[in-house]
Amino acid sequence: MAKCPNCGYKLRLRDWRPECPSCGVNLVYYKMEERLREDADKSELEYAKSQPKIDRLKAAIYGSPLAIVRTVCLFLPVLALLLPLGKIGVSVPFYEHTTTVNAIAIYEMISSIDLNMLLTLAKSDIMGTYIIFYMLSIVFILLTVVLILVELVMVVIAFGKKWFPRNIILASTGIFFVVLSSIFFSLACNGLSTVFPGHFTGSLGFLGVAAEIITFLLIILVNVLIKVKKIEVKYTDVSEFFLPYNERPSVIAAKKAAEEATNKTENPPKE
Repeated sequence: MAKCPNCGYKLRLRDWRPECPSCGVNLVYYKMEERLREDADKSELEYAKSQPKIDRLKAAIYGSPLAIVRTVCLFLPVLALLLPLGKIGVSVPFYEHTTTVNAIAIYEMISSIDLNMLLTLAKSDIMGTYIIFYMLSIVFILLTVVLILVELVMVVIAFGKKWFPRNIILASTGIFFVVLSSIFFSLACNGLSTVFPGHFTGSLGFLGVAAEIITFLLIILVNVLIKVKKIEVKYTDVSEFFLPYNERPSVIAAKKAAEEATNKTENPPKE
């Protein structure tokens, strides 16, 4: 059975009133202020522990002009993928079609791709190698998209440990993926043009590829500038929340002000 927290009296089922039958203390509100203070202390301590992470997040996203520029630059590779990355043309009797390769075209192609047919073409002795090259070019573009998303997530911990080499490696890997995709796309187009002369044409979209590489270079440049200028996180002072409640400077100051106000009320100055 439960006990009275004040006197230790064992409460029984018939003791339904909020007051203890032995000492008369209100069981519901017993030391309510202390319990609320303990809950508040726990909340403030959790706040104090999480505040540095919030400060780093703010500093990474919009804590300085360069941080804002970097945040904007992180979205530029996505926009660059909408530019023409290449062009493919097919010309056969009664049919002629030209496709501009970009992020939208790649999405539409993947959503409607016939995987079995693609694998069959990849096994072809005549054009199998070039189909594989084309598939690899698409794979590396998709990896570039994944890497862009990872970079957007990584900005959250941009001022954590090893933030600088991590950001540089991610952006450099993005350039590497774009270059590899371009190489495989060019090899595929040149090979298929040789196999189907006059019926297949393909060319690399230098504007889209150059824009994609430049956006990653901008990200590298901004990270280097942040590193060189030694932009640091402005941490919020939460040290007092790690102290016991009665030892906190703000609490001591508030108590002192309250005592002074009480003394002035009780002992008004003599005229």
